[in-house]
Amino acid sequence: MVLGAAVMGGCWLAVSLAGGGASPAGKTFSTRGTLTLADSSLSFLAEGEDCTGPDGYSDIQRGAQVNVTGADDTLVATGELEGGKKTALGCEFPFAIEGIPQGSKFYTVEVSHRGGLTQTEEELRSGGLAFTLGDD
Repeated sequence: MVLGAAVMGGCWLAVSLAGGGASPAGKTFSTRGTLTLADSSLSFLAEGEDCTGPDGYSDIQRGAQVNVTGADDTLVATGELEGGKKTALGCEFPFAIEGIPQGSKFYTVEVSHRGGLTQTEEELRSGGLAFTLGDD
């Protein structure tokens, strides 16, 4: 029994030291981006006004979840949309995601349930991730 515990402990240590799918030494990074909702029903708003997703886009609003999954399709970090502001392009929602573990071959970022964009770590680190959703 003691031998079994020693073997299991040794295996755990070897996997931990080898990385075991976790980020290198627990290191993380962050990213920023925007989701622009291009919807003609928002045309009555002046630039700079607060806005949210109308009708079929009612899930696009402050607090909507932004998920990051790793190459193994495991959720690794979350963020949320900040408040939307009307721009020339539509209603723009900035977001930031902290604590993304390093070392995945790629990451997929998804806002609400709207499908994801797949990026490399380098692309995510550079920020400027831009989603566009809508009819315009």
